[in-house]
Amino acid sequence: MELHILLLVGLTVFLGTLSGKLFQKIKIPQVTGYIIVGLLLGQSFSKAWTPELVEMMDPLVNLALGIIGFMLGSELSFDVFRNRGRSIYSILFGQAFLTFLIVAVAVSFFTKKIYLGLLFGAIASATAPAATVDVLWEYKTRGPLSSMLLAIVALDDVLALILYAFASVFAKTLIVHGQFSFEHIFHAFTEISIGVFLGTLSGFVLYWLTHFIRDRDRILPFSFGIIALTVGIAAHMQIDLILACMVSGVTLRNIAPKESEAIFLTIKKASMPLFVIFFVLVGARLDVAVFKASIASLLAIYIISRIIGKTLGSFLGGLIGKAPKNITNYLGICLFSQAGVAIGMAISIHYHLSQVGLEASQIGLMIINITVASTFVFQLVGPLSIRYAVYRTREMGKNITEEDVIDSYSVLDLIEKNVPVIPQDTTLNNMVEKIKTSDSYDFCVIDDKNRLLGSISIGDLRDMLLEKEMSLTNLVMAKDIVVPSARVIESCRPLKEAIDILRLKDLDFLPVVKDEKTREFVGHIHYKQIMAAVNKEWLERRGA
Repeated sequence: MELHILLLVGLTVFLGTLSGKLFQKIKIPQVTGYIIVGLLLGQSFSKAWTPELVEMMDPLVNLALGIIGFMLGSELSFDVFRNRGRSIYSILFGQAFLTFLIVAVAVSFFTKKIYLGLLFGAIASATAPAATVDVLWEYKTRGPLSSMLLAIVALDDVLALILYAFASVFAKTLIVHGQFSFEHIFHAFTEISIGVFLGTLSGFVLYWLTHFIRDRDRILPFSFGIIALTVGIAAHMQIDLILACMVSGVTLRNIAPKESEAIFLTIKKASMPLFVIFFVLVGARLDVAVFKASIASLLAIYIISRIIGKTLGSFLGGLIGKAPKNITNYLGICLFSQAGVAIGMAISIHYHLSQVGLEASQIGLMIINITVASTFVFQLVGPLSIRYAVYRTREMGKNITEEDVIDSYSVLDLIEKNVPVIPQDTTLNNMVEKIKTSDSYDFCVIDDKNRLLGSISIGDLRDMLLEKEMSLTNLVMAKDIVVPSARVIESCRPLKEAIDILRLKDLDFLPVVKDEKTREFVGHIHYKQIMAAVNKEWLERRGA
């Protein structure tokens, strides 16, 4: 019995998110969990996601790819190119061309068919930006390697599309034994030019809207609308939607670096369900039943040769461009991920070959299955490799915000425990003497069972001393003038909750109790002190 599509989507998002969290707990990138759920829900096992249903989700997948491209563009400042010099170009061309060459030679030698080598070489040159960016976001990386990696994956697909344009022309010519034509090459360059123009235009439209949007809540629908429109136009015109959306993000990022931050942050938070669906469907496409020994061998050759090409190409490119040692040694293993663009190329190949004849159509189907299978493998290996690289280069956890630091603390972590308190039976004179020896401005009053009664400030004592005659000050006790605490916080609560209370109520400090019912006093927290500690931790984690 086929599940209702909305039920299946809900199950996909829920199980994908749950699996991602479980994998995150055991220090494996959550993208891996998404893909495994897709494998279990796909045609290889439960068959909940049938090929027909996966095809129905193409518009949503295209939107996810568009958002991924847009967010990738948001990470690409023109300063990256100025700061990196020639190393970014030597690595970009080195890893792309060497991967194309090594895979093309290996596949051609194994299959004895040059056109297969050309097509697989072009597919292999592409690097998936989605999984790469997702892992960098997840581990909040910041540093030379992360910056270079974002720049490479942002440009890599453009280079891969150019390689594919040339390879597909030669491959089709070899299959049908027809005459060589430059028409397809011209068409490919035209497609890229239109994509750049469309992306630039949509980026300027979003920039224009930022000057007229007064209601911040409308940023999300406006931004989603522009991205969806860009994706729709690109799909209608049959041009690369990732390229168009990436250029849109690059345009907005560079013409309005400050104004665009709210747009990028809002879209990033709202798009997580789409990303989960996207990666689950990557796993769902895989059909393990179609793999015979010969195809499995070809799959292994493709995977191994691609790994060699990416690693060796990046290493040589780094040496030629005189890149820093960490980039030269580790960038190559960050480029294994493969997804949307590669699968899109494979689908395009199948479409074009199916017009040639039945045999060519079967070849196209084989290319799709090997591409999807290798994508599954690379989406498992790729994120782990990126995690290892950013860990080795000590860039993990450096790209964090003040809110990230706050979220990592509980009240107990920053509580001031050994603070001066005033017992309820303390006389006014003794209170004055106690205050003289302390730097605090506010004092908590406790009873004989260490339960919080409230607080007394220096201002309260000053007012009381002005009202009472000196002869009566020994008759006034702390319990007589204590001000009940309007708000307290339990020591087990998140620090963010305490900060929200302090800001909302405009308080300087907040008493901390073990339990609100018993009101057993533990200590207190001061707003200025905890924010100073948070800021210090934030700077240390960023390596500033």
